[in-house]
Amino acid sequence: MIAIRLMIVALLVAVVALGLAWLFTGNRKYLRYVGRVLRFSIIAGLIIALLYVVERVVLR
Repeated sequence: MIAIRLMIVALLVAVVALGLAWLFTGNRKYLRYVGRVLRFSIIAGLIIALLYVVERVVLR
């Protein structure tokens, strides 16, 4: 569980840093990076959730 919390904190730091970089520079490539980071995190989160559900079903 601590690993998941650390990954969430890293995700938030990355999104905030990229958002600030976009605000200061006005370069839209940082918004694309935010989209990629969020897309990757959603996919990774779904995979982790599915693995958790499978583990709970198998161990019953």
